[in-house]
Amino acid sequence: MLRPPSISERFTTVLVTLADVPRWYHIYSTESYRANDALTFSHGWGDTRFSPITDAADEIVDTYYLASTVEGAFMESILHDVPIPGGILRTSKLAYYHLTEIELTGALTAVSFHSNYLEKMGLSRVGLIECLPDQYARTRLWAQAAYRQVTSAQAIAYGSRRDDSARCLMLFRQRMSAVPFRVISDDCVADAPARRQSIIALAASLGLHVI
Repeated sequence: MLRPPSISERFTTVLVTLADVPRWYHIYSTESYRANDALTFSHGWGDTRFSPITDAADEIVDTYYLASTVEGAFMESILHDVPIPGGILRTSKLAYYHLTEIELTGALTAVSFHSNYLEKMGLSRVGLIECLPDQYARTRLWAQAAYRQVTSAQAIAYGSRRDDSARCLMLFRQRMSAVPFRVISDDCVADAPARRQSIIALAASLGLHVI
């Protein structure tokens, strides 16, 4: 069982630069929030591993998820809760999803939740990153503690649960004076043939049913 964070954890910060990952990928959905676009940060929406969280004054922290590969972005969003193998990819849902390719415009200071730094705190990837959604109330406490205790932190860095070849970031809007990236492309997955085919091919390779 994942322990709760103390009031003075030994968090480690790392610098994430353009040289580390030249392009990042973000997926947003317009199904529930039609006004969403490539620059929209989540304002407490959803129920994820590391958000929603609040600051010391109990105000919502706006967040934005990134993955270092297209496949990682698909796995962390559209396919996040789909059982592998045997799950279903419903292509009709792709009309709601947009894949955004972005480039960081400067270095970001991130609290690292990669395995080596988790071990320093007596934690494990299994407990924090690989646990199932019924533990999200516990894992969010760690993201919240990282934000509150490390006042220089602009993001959390970690490895994708569903695609361990991909790096992930969760950005904190309140820690930035401006949006820290520029949008290279922004495509509706259903309307961009290459993007649509890439997720269908990924789903097939994972043993999913594409309907």
